[in-house]
Amino acid sequence: MLIQPLNIPGRHCASSGLRNLAAFHGLGWSEAMCFGLGAGLGVWYIKSKSPSRMVHVRSADIEEQFFIRIGQPLPWDKFKTPEESHEDLIAKLGSGLPVIVQTDIFYLPYYQSSTHFPGHIITVWGYDPDREVFLVTDTERPDLIEVAYSDMAKARFCKDVFFDIKGNCMAPKILAAPEDMGRAVREAIVFNSRVLMDPAWKMQGMEGLKTFLNELDLWAGFDDWQWAFRFAYQVFEKRGTGGGGFRLMYRDFLDESAPYLPEINDLGLPQLMGDAAQAWTDLAMTCKEASEKDAADVTDIRRDLENLLAVETAYHETALKLEKGA
Repeated sequence: MLIQPLNIPGRHCASSGLRNLAAFHGLGWSEAMCFGLGAGLGVWYIKSKSPSRMVHVRSADIEEQFFIRIGQPLPWDKFKTPEESHEDLIAKLGSGLPVIVQTDIFYLPYYQSSTHFPGHIITVWGYDPDREVFLVTDTERPDLIEVAYSDMAKARFCKDVFFDIKGNCMAPKILAAPEDMGRAVREAIVFNSRVLMDPAWKMQGMEGLKTFLNELDLWAGFDDWQWAFRFAYQVFEKRGTGGGGFRLMYRDFLDESAPYLPEINDLGLPQLMGDAAQAWTDLAMTCKEASEKDAADVTDIRRDLENLLAVETAYHETALKLEKGA
């Protein structure tokens, strides 16, 4: 059983998956538009085992926010057991609906990953009951990939410090553009910036960047300081962000959204977001250089992080001016 795949290789797993669903339902939205409508920007400063600290740069709930922002709330379907989730996935595909599922890349054989990350989104288009495989697409890969039933079951039930997935999946029966795209865009932009400027959470948003800055000397004393800085570089620039900590893709969203909401250009938001993207790239490359040194030195990282905090804050303060026009 196979639904005709409407997959275009993308930059990030979640936004690619959302774009696939939009395309299936006849919406010609780009990946960047789906990312922005999902309020995809994030900053999370996290204590972990390896590396000792990590910084994620995407929101934790882009998928649910996407549906909220377009006026069709759709929470994740979750299950008690892998067996229950398997039967549900078969049923959804059998009704002719593609499904996005949340997975741990450790259990997806084509990644050959030695590390766990249970926040990865793939699109499931069909299955072969005789060979017991699902047929999926994944981010930048253009072709269908086979994933064994047994691997999918393990990939869909796992957790880490950031994610706890229990067969999480989404398969909207109907997906339609909001009647007022300008309003949807405005609400998505304002919501995203409001969250990142919230002073209550010290480990996320601009407060998370401040915590990162305050703990830089601590990073220099970690036994795994080289890996911590190398991982930061990878997360900011390489691991499915599209460059610049997702900010380049968000700039594309702002450019595409300006015809619906001219205030975006009036406030200079695309340029400000481009500046933020460059600041993330600068920090990423400095972290990479630091990871290659024989001794920990955070001097240049501190400089670039202070600049990033100032540039990103400037964008969000400006973006929140859209709230007055709501």
